[in-house]
Amino acid sequence: MEFDYWYLIFVPVLFFAGWWCRGWDQRQRGEAAKVPEVCSRGLALLLDGAPDKAIDAFIEVVRVDPELTELERVLGNLLRSRGEFERAVRLHRHLYNRADLPDEERALALKELARDFLCAGFFDRAEAAYRKLASVPSEHLHALRELLKIYVTEHEWAAATETARLLETQAGENHAEEIAHFYCERIDLALKHKNLEEARLLVTPLLRYQDATPRVDITVAKVAMAEGSASEAIRYWKDVVEKHPDYAPLVIGHLADALSAEGDQAGALALLLEVTEKLGTADVMEATLTRIAAWQGVSSAEKIARRFLEEHPSLSAFNAMMQMKLKGNPDDEMTKMIAGLLEQNARRWSRYQCRKCGFLASSFSWHCLGCGAWDSFSPRRIEDKKRAV
Repeated sequence: MEFDYWYLIFVPVLFFAGWWCRGWDQRQRGEAAKVPEVCSRGLALLLDGAPDKAIDAFIEVVRVDPELTELERVLGNLLRSRGEFERAVRLHRHLYNRADLPDEERALALKELARDFLCAGFFDRAEAAYRKLASVPSEHLHALRELLKIYVTEHEWAAATETARLLETQAGENHAEEIAHFYCERIDLALKHKNLEEARLLVTPLLRYQDATPRVDITVAKVAMAEGSASEAIRYWKDVVEKHPDYAPLVIGHLADALSAEGDQAGALALLLEVTEKLGTADVMEATLTRIAAWQGVSSAEKIARRFLEEHPSLSAFNAMMQMKLKGNPDDEMTKMIAGLLEQNARRWSRYQCRKCGFLASSFSWHCLGCGAWDSFSPRRIEDKKRAV
């Protein structure tokens, strides 16, 4: 039997292949054995207050064992909490783009990536990510809620309205109050740009939410006044004063001016005095005294201010009286000095506080920038609330 010597060439080849495979297997086992050790070191560094070194250790773990997707997400959260949004985005984007991940893992990676964009202030990218996430049934409602927050932050009121309605129908949630405010924001914007036609068209759907917030009546009255219908505006403003007396400071001056323009100055004056007696807030007092000074003279306004001070002693009442005295005698240096000091002190207390988070604002707002709540500011200033208590 003839022997083919060239077969001998395969012997060293096969030997080398076996040796290489054995070494590769040992290296893999060695690296896998390093994972618990590196994880322990990373946790120790994190507990010792060395997050930078801990992050480097965790990155080494992910490099050694790419199957640790849960650790990769935790590492992304750690980066995000430290404000390293760019690194967090790279990490979560790499995880999301991995073709070997199951759909559930990819959805979680996309969720974290959207949070990275949101925390970094990239609202357009966050919106795009949450829109993708909305196509995942298990994350659909969460994505809608996050999209609603983005639209409110970006003042995209039409998109916010549509999203809030989707949450009502699909999640059974009640967003009537928010939707009412979204319409009011759109109307205010239309009035600002002198677009009365658009404002009037938006009034019809807004009135469906008339019971959701006093702002509906206030906004409809503004549209009526812009169109020259003072009688319609008066009707809505009176509803605010009667149904929501706490919100009277926001409308009482406009209501009195409209009544006076319609020839009922006596009725306007009587309403001003009545509301001032009931509430005694700085805003109402200022609106009343300003109009009495214009209609009946500064001396009459000063007498009424003195009466307010006697019946409801407060710093705001004293300030109102001194402002009227200054109007009547602008050259008196002592009156000027006292009125100036009172005005400076009054500004310190002329703030409004959110009932939910305690955020302070220099002017009344329907929307809290601190916690995002609607209708959370009392129309009473801080000083007025303390006096009422």
